[in-house]
Amino acid sequence: MPELPEVESVGRALAAELLGRRLSGLRVRWGGVFEPSARAVRTALIDSRLVGLHRHGKYLIARFEGPAGEAAHLMIHLRMTGQFLSQPDYAPDRHVHVTFDFEGRVVHFRDVRKFGRLTLVEHPTAPAALAHVGPDMLTVRTADWLTRARNRAAPFKSVLLDQGVAAGLGNIYADESLFLAGVHPLARPRDLDEATLREVLRRAKQVLRLAIRHGGTTFLDFRNFHGQPGNFRRKLRVYGRAGEPCRDCGTAIERIVIGGRSSCWCPRCQPAPRP
Repeated sequence: MPELPEVESVGRALAAELLGRRLSGLRVRWGGVFEPSARAVRTALIDSRLVGLHRHGKYLIARFEGPAGEAAHLMIHLRMTGQFLSQPDYAPDRHVHVTFDFEGRVVHFRDVRKFGRLTLVEHPTAPAALAHVGPDMLTVRTADWLTRARNRAAPFKSVLLDQGVAAGLGNIYADESLFLAGVHPLARPRDLDEATLREVLRRAKQVLRLAIRHGGTTFLDFRNFHGQPGNFRRKLRVYGRAGEPCRDCGTAIERIVIGGRSSCWCPRCQPAPRP
């Protein structure tokens, strides 16, 4: 699933290529991608210009302005396999559900699993649909994050994946953050001192910023706007490396399942919590 760095990469590419352009055409092959409906989206957006893009966690909100200055907002959630592609020689396959035409600049929305959604919302940064989502992990204030995380009894890995605590981390960057902070994925925030909690947050932001610079991580489906994979995979310390030697100490990376999600860690660099 695309996480914060991948979504940020998509948002930056869309902004660079499309800001100021008018949506002149919309071809829909599968209307289930739109909420409330393809007709409602077409009515709201056709002939409007893309004037802004805002990211919150794993969500993007595109802000459009109509001919008379009327506003419309489209929230984008890529979910598992959603992609925006714009390549001159790209031939759409059966997984392309929507094609946007921005005055001759063609952009395809492709989604193999059909979980992604494009939803009309009422606000450009804080719609009601995101009321359940916590602050963005990349910009959350330390005091706010400590308040949300410090008393949690769940494993730290589960807390980092909880989008209600802070939004944006998924499996990849949660594992990487805990490794850099030297915290075992089963350790509980309420059992750790404030310095350790601060270090987890610091490392999470560090990992996210580095991954953004490398265009995100690709294992299976993620491709950027121009069809290229993210190249952060070669920087991964633990995620997806079970059985391989730790890059820091040489100990074999181990893997367990926490809350139904795979977790990788180094037994030496991330000692197990005391019983």
